Amino acid sequence: MNDYIQIMKDIIQEYYSTTPEGNKIEMQTSAILRWFKGVIPDQPITEHDVFDVLTELGYKKSQKILTERIQTVKANKKEGIQAEYEDVEVARILVWNLYERIE
Repeated sequence: MNDYIQIMKDIIQEYYSTTPEGNKIEMQTSAILRWFKGVIPDQPITEHDVFDVLTELGYKKSQKILTERIQTVKANKKEGIQAEYEDVEVARILVWNLYERIE
């Protein structure tokens, strides 16, 4: 039987690093699981496996604030008023910090 955990470790280390050498990519565990499912069958791995792999390899977590652009002032061409927008926080999520490897 294949050692999918080791395969996952090898794949993630091929593309990403735990140190900020390349572009920072923030992903949730479920997104990383979907990424792995492109090459590993669905059933043998779970989000628990992904969590264990990332933790064991030393990847760090951070909080990401999600915002949405909201219109605060309506435009009125007759009165020469331009629309104004503001970024408003809509959620906070935890993500894994992965750094793309520089080749």
